Amino acid sequence: MAALRSLDDLPAAVARRGVPVRVVVAAAADAPALAAVMEARRLGVAEPVLVGDAAALRDALAQRPELEGTAVIHEPDAARAVARSLDMVVRGEADFLMKGAVKTDVLLRAVLDRKEDLGVRGLLSHVAVTDHPLEPRLLLLTDAAVNVAPSLHRKIDIIANAVAVAKALGISTPKVAVLSATERIAYQAMPSTKDADVLAKLCRMGVFGDALVGGPFALDIAVSRDKARHKGVEGGVAGDADILCAPDIEAGNILYKALTTFMGRFVAGVVVGAARPLVVSSRADADRSKLYALALAAYLAGQWSTAAAATFRATP
Repeated sequence: MAALRSLDDLPAAVARRGVPVRVVVAAAADAPALAAVMEARRLGVAEPVLVGDAAALRDALAQRPELEGTAVIHEPDAARAVARSLDMVVRGEADFLMKGAVKTDVLLRAVLDRKEDLGVRGLLSHVAVTDHPLEPRLLLLTDAAVNVAPSLHRKIDIIANAVAVAKALGISTPKVAVLSATERIAYQAMPSTKDADVLAKLCRMGVFGDALVGGPFALDIAVSRDKARHKGVEGGVAGDADILCAPDIEAGNILYKALTTFMGRFVAGVVVGAARPLVVSSRADADRSKLYALALAAYLAGQWSTAAAATFRATP
């Protein structure tokens, strides 16, 4: 499968399948979420089901004729709207869930409470996909939104989740740069360099399969071949990373917000680690980023549908 080269490739790739997936929006009376699903429906990416306060949704839908005929399920309580939405995913009545006017921690707690039903495989983590700032290809960033201060063992799972997304996007041998502030190992002064060094050694032992993991790398060394050569940093990952693995949520979130705020980049973010992805875009994300996140989840749901069917089990 040829690798997708840009975020614009995502909606087009989903639409080419000819069968829109079904997204259930929990606490759906949220203007940005409705704008995203309206555009996704227009592009043939996803058909929405809206779970939330029916009266508020009727008012919102009256202003959006493009969503006429959309299925609405009345549930005014946000937590119960999440529960009912997850029921639909478990029963196979929806392909994935998108967050509306509900806090991310409320949604993730509900997912973890039903992790067996939802096919949660170890750790949930956030993967963001954006257009590479320097080259015509995609760049992934993890974890900017879920795991606050991941241990070494959690970083193994975080990388594995991101590698699965990269492969689904057509990157056959993902290159993972484990980020820090320097390429030098400083075990006590900068513990993130120790984790990066161990992760790179685990890669050489075959822990990450055919993915390449290197580090520690400062950001410039991870993404710029010129800067890597100038600093004399060699290896299969230096200057050519497909995935940036942040040392913690603070660094990851700052990098994410720098891309969206200073550079005006659109970023598609999803939570993975369950049988189906979750769309949990930030309230501050641009409408276009929300659309790309929805398209990314639809694309992944299609790529993983066969494997996911084997891991789901029906609720009693």
